[in-house]
Amino acid sequence: MWIKTGLATLAGVAGGALLAVLLVFGPFELGGTAVGPWKTNLLIGDPAASPAVRAAIARRGLLALNRSETVYFNATSDDSGQGLHEDCSYRVSFDQQPDTRWWSLTLYAEDDFLAVNGDSAHSFTAEHAAASAANSIDIAVAASRPEGPAHWMSSRHAGNFALTLRLYQPDPAISDDPVQAILPRIERLSCEGES
Repeated sequence: MWIKTGLATLAGVAGGALLAVLLVFGPFELGGTAVGPWKTNLLIGDPAASPAVRAAIARRGLLALNRSETVYFNATSDDSGQGLHEDCSYRVSFDQQPDTRWWSLTLYAEDDFLAVNGDSAHSFTAEHAAASAANSIDIAVAASRPEGPAHWMSSRHAGNFALTLRLYQPDPAISDDPVQAILPRIERLSCEGES
């Protein structure tokens, strides 16, 4: 009897530990919503979030605001579904700026931190967009700065990276239903070693 109880307890603890590891280190968008390559979870910053969602958020180090303040979108692939990688160059295209008070787009390296590359080109914000005086915006995402006056975010030393779009004080329709958001396209242009 004691042996069966001990084995059952051990199996329960091992199973629980394995599930915890999968939940914490698994997909960040746990239970979320997808809009093309962009994913979000409206429980981020919500007191009603389950322990699993809170653990995944804590693991990434995201100090999330309530969704009435900020909606977070994360992309780890381009529009064709291929993973984002520093060996490739991309164009992130905003046909129009997000319907929000302020926004930012940030590139995070494989370790969920800013890429350590000294390029000082980790993000693009509504202020950068306002300086360009255009409603539609193209941003080059590549390991080296492209020729010409293009907006650029550096993926050098980022490995398999992610793009995070934060919409601060978004239109209430976006807070309620993120599928309503008009989000940028992520187009892969070329990859190192491709002919």
